[in-house]
Amino acid sequence: MTTRNHLPKTASAYRLVALASSFVVGCAAAFAFANVATAATISRSNDDAGAIAGVDRVFGVPTYWTPERMQNAVPRDVPVDEAAAASFDSDADSSGDRSSASGPAGRPLPGMRPNPTQLFEPLASVEGPSLASGLERPAARGTAKYHFTSSRILPASGDRVHPYRAVGKLFYTKPGGGDFVCSATVLRPRIILTAGHCVHSGRNGNSGFFRNFMFVPAYRNGAAPFGTWDWGWVTTTTTWSTGGGSVPNAADYAIIEMRDQRIGGRNTKIGDRTGWMGWKTNAGHPNHFHALGYPVNLDKGQRLHQVSAQSQGNFGTNTVRYGSDMRGGSSGGPIVQNLGQRATGQTFGQNRGLNQIVGVISSIPTGKAVLYSSTSRLDSRFTTLVNRACNHRAGNC
Repeated sequence: MTTRNHLPKTASAYRLVALASSFVVGCAAAFAFANVATAATISRSNDDAGAIAGVDRVFGVPTYWTPERMQNAVPRDVPVDEAAAASFDSDADSSGDRSSASGPAGRPLPGMRPNPTQLFEPLASVEGPSLASGLERPAARGTAKYHFTSSRILPASGDRVHPYRAVGKLFYTKPGGGDFVCSATVLRPRIILTAGHCVHSGRNGNSGFFRNFMFVPAYRNGAAPFGTWDWGWVTTTTTWSTGGGSVPNAADYAIIEMRDQRIGGRNTKIGDRTGWMGWKTNAGHPNHFHALGYPVNLDKGQRLHQVSAQSQGNFGTNTVRYGSDMRGGSSGGPIVQNLGQRATGQTFGQNRGLNQIVGVISSIPTGKAVLYSSTSRLDSRFTTLVNRACNHRAGNC
C-alpha cells in the first residue's frame, strides 16, 4: 500500500465576479533568505517589524491573487513514495519521546463579526443538500477498514463560529509550476499552521520554498468573511525540507507568520479576528479527533469539511493513520482533539485540552477506495518550530 502527499490534481471552473477587471496584478515580491540550523526559513524582505499589509493590496487582496489565479489554483501533484509500506504498532509510540507539551486555544476579540467579501463567484453552487454529479460520495469505511464519519459543517454558518472560523484555505505559488491550494489553521495571534509540503518542496534548502502565500480563514464559496491575509515569514522543519519531498514524513508541518492589517483604525492580527486553536504534542494516538479541511473531491473544496475518527495506531516514520475520505486540498488542515464548546455542567475526563491540534493532515494512500489519511506525530520538533515562530516577532504569540 503506497502513499503520497494529499494533493491529487483536480481543477474546477468558476464564473468571475464583475469586479474582476478592477484587480491589478502585482510584481513578484522580493525575498531574503537565511540559513537556519534547526529549521528552513524564508522572509519577505519588505516585511519589517512595523509592516502593515495593504501597501501591495487591491480591495484588501494581495495584488498577485487576481480572481483568475484564485479560480485556477488546484491541489499540487507530488511524487509517490514507493517505499512507504510502513510497519504498524497499535500501542507503542514510534519514537522514544513520550513527553507532552501544549498550548491553549484562544477566542477572537469581542465584536469581530464576519463581513463576507466575494473574491470570486463559483460557477456551480455547493450550498444545496446534495453533491453535484460526478463528485465522490462520503463513505464511512474503506478497504483499510478504518471507521469514520464524514460531513459538511452544519449548519453552513457554523464555519464562521469559533473554533471552526480559525480554519481556512491557503493559496500559494510554486515557482514555475502554477498556483495551488491547501488548508491551514490559526495557531497563535499572528501565526498559522499548515503542512510542510504546502510551503516547501522538501529539497533544495531555502530555495525550495514556495511563494505568494495568502490565507482566507472561514473561506466558503469564494467568499472571505474575515478578510484575506498576506504572509511575512515562513518556516518548516529540517526533517521536511531535507526529506526529498516523499511521504510519509516524520515532521510534515510548517508555520507562516501573517502580516497585520489596519482594521477600524487599529493594527489587527489575524487571531484578533478569528481566534486560534490550541496544540498538544504526542497526543495523536491513542485519541479520537476531528480532521478539518477543504478537500476538492468533496463540495469541490468550496466548503469546510470535517471527518470524525479514531486514531489507528503509530506507523513507521513517526506517523499516525485514521479513516478519512478527504483528498487533495485538505492537506495542512488541523486534526483537533475535543473540538467544540463546553456545555453548561460538562466536566472533563483525563484529557482536558479543548480545541487542541494533535496533528496536521499530511498524506493519503494512492488507492481512492482505501480511505485513510495520515499525520506526522507532533513531537519536540513541533515545539521547537512553535517557539521559533513565537520568538521571531514580538506579539506573534
